[in-house]
Amino acid sequence: MAGLAGWQTDTMFLLRIQMPDRSGALGQVATAIGSVGADIHLIEVVDKASSQTVIDDFLLQLSSDTLPEDLVSACLQLEGVQVLWLSRYPDGYGIESDVAIASEIGDNRDRALEVLLERVPQVFHAQWAAVVGVQEQKILMGTENAPQLGADQIAALEPFTTEHFSEMSEAWLPGWGSVALAVIPAGKDRLLVAARHGGPDFLESELYRLHHLVRLTRGSVADGGLAGPPTHPADE
Repeated sequence: MAGLAGWQTDTMFLLRIQMPDRSGALGQVATAIGSVGADIHLIEVVDKASSQTVIDDFLLQLSSDTLPEDLVSACLQLEGVQVLWLSRYPDGYGIESDVAIASEIGDNRDRALEVLLERVPQVFHAQWAAVVGVQEQKILMGTENAPQLGADQIAALEPFTTEHFSEMSEAWLPGWGSVALAVIPAGKDRLLVAARHGGPDFLESELYRLHHLVRLTRGSVADGGLAGPPTHPADE
């Protein structure tokens, strides 16, 4: 498990669970979570892993006397349940749905890509997101935690013309650890990149959702243009 060191009460956690796709399974998991004093704030269906299993994300808060390991142990006692990921959820991040973001994009056509960029961390539980200029070989705009990327790091994002996900080793971004990426073409020579440090990996369903939201912004990025001021301008 990642991101558990130095936790404290009132810290939000993101828990990703794979469970049997059968009636009552979700209730059993929710009961197990509650049995160790965790308060569930949100349950989101992330993927149907197979005809027999589903993957759900739980946004939850632990009581002051509960260790993250207790939460994991309670879940693993259930037959067919796997804990895929547990990490702290970034402070100040809210929860927004794809529908809400699509509506906001429609209401802000002049800065649609910027609106999506700002919301990607909340919607997709990512640490940062950025719009990368392939020809410029730099980040054109990014969220608060987005790092600066050099030419070699951007070259590693290939292919530039199709959406994909990949896992980068620590060597790709020294000091940041391994990074799970989702890369989506977002106009001429533009990429939208979403990043999770240490994981979990992006799923096919998440990649499809992100691709769909990027398509909704296409009117604002015609011919490679970017509407509106950068959210977090790259250093000159």
